[in-house]
Amino acid sequence: MEKCPVCRAAVTHQTTCRRCKTDLSTLLKMESDALIYRDQAMEAFKEENFMQMFEFAKRSAALVGSPEARKLLAFAAVLVKRYTLACKLF
Repeated sequence: MEKCPVCRAAVTHQTTCRRCKTDLSTLLKMESDALIYRDQAMEAFKEENFMQMFEFAKRSAALVGSPEARKLLAFAAVLVKRYTLACKLF
C-alpha cells in the first residue's frame, strides 16, 4: 500500500497512518495474503495444475483487485476454459 485510503498520505509499511491515525493493519494483511495467493498461483502454473492456479488467482484478485491480479485471474480462467470470465476481466 502506497497511500492511506482515507487521507491519501504516503504509507511506509506502518500499521497506523501517520496523518489521520487510521488502523491499516487489516488492509496490509489483505495485501500480504493476496501476494501469497499470487505466488501460490504461479507455483501451480509451473506444476501445470491450472485448476489450483485458478483458485489461488481468484483469491488473490478478491483481496486486492489490482490490474495485475485481474490479469492473472484472466489468464488462469483461459487455462481452465472459463472464457466468459476471462473476457469480462480484460
